Amino acid sequence: MRQFDEMLRRGLMEANLAQYETVLERLPEWEIDFSPAYRRERMRLLADPWGWVRRRERPVVRRGITRGIAVAIAILLLVTAAVAVAVPLWNAFFGGLDQRQQEIVGNMEIGGEETEKAASEGTAPERLLPPPVEHDGVTITPLRILGARSQLYLVLEIRAPEGTVFHPEDDLQLFGGLRPSDQWRAEHPGEMAGATGSFTVLEAGTTEPNVLVGVVEEMVSYDVGGATYKVRELYRRTEDGERETVFQAENYEDGTWDIPIPEALNQDQVLEPQVEGMVMRKGERTMTLLSMSVSPLGIWWNYKLEGKEEPWPEARISLRMKDGSEIRTDPGQLIMGDFGSGHAAAVSFEKPVDLSQAEAVLWEDVVIPLEQPEQGVE
Repeated sequence: MRQFDEMLRRGLMEANLAQYETVLERLPEWEIDFSPAYRRERMRLLADPWGWVRRRERPVVRRGITRGIAVAIAILLLVTAAVAVAVPLWNAFFGGLDQRQQEIVGNMEIGGEETEKAASEGTAPERLLPPPVEHDGVTITPLRILGARSQLYLVLEIRAPEGTVFHPEDDLQLFGGLRPSDQWRAEHPGEMAGATGSFTVLEAGTTEPNVLVGVVEEMVSYDVGGATYKVRELYRRTEDGERETVFQAENYEDGTWDIPIPEALNQDQVLEPQVEGMVMRKGERTMTLLSMSVSPLGIWWNYKLEGKEEPWPEARISLRMKDGSEIRTDPGQLIMGDFGSGHAAAVSFEKPVDLSQAEAVLWEDVVIPLEQPEQGVE
């Protein structure tokens, strides 16, 4: 049965390649611009096409790409994958950035040109990259950190034990996660900390056979500043679907490869609109806002619920820009009930946003004005 599935898969791929041959010939002339959410969907499709179809046929699905389009674009992405790593790192990850978006990233990231310039001039320790972590023949080096409030992107170079060989087509998965700071845990005793994450491989075995570069993406219900990213395991899926461990921590608590995230991470880039007491009704639920923060990378809000129905209903949230356009957030939402101060929710933008051009947050039908910080007078 597995052999038949593989033959069918190859046949479908070859048929689609033949159908889109003329399209592929024009590919180098195109300006490709795919979102992180879209590229993650492509990875899921290629890793397990049949499982992908089954998941999409479930009644509760929030993805918006039709099956035929997804298959066709997956083919295009296969062709362009080798080209993607040649462009600047964040361009490759976000699927293209315009000039203003590149400036935003340059001002926020740790490890880029702006950070290197600041370091040479003598900057605060929290603006410097953490050192590499090495043990058990594995060295993990942070190359870039981009984050604010509830959103974190962490670029890692992973040097596996000698003799390990990575290939660009490997289905590699990093098992790790953020641990909240000691200060946060002390201030929120017994409170649940929610997180959702993914790992996107940019290079595997390209420069050296046992070295790969990838981006960790984490969305959490707390402030990422001062947290620690703990790498527990790297594994890959074989052609037979088996799990093959590349390396693994002997102890998931103390034997991990730990990357400390700087404190006060881009807090100066975060807007905190006055939202306390704003109310929205959704079904038989009443949602009352307690607080909200907006960064160029995403939105986080804290709220209380009253009423019945589902415990944590999702809410459509986006930005209204000064030119009248609307920037929607990624459909995936992290929603957590902390059973203390209410509930926390977070969403990310598909690409960094210029908040100086934003005028309001749209929380379903509730309009929340964004007041920009006053500029100092020279």
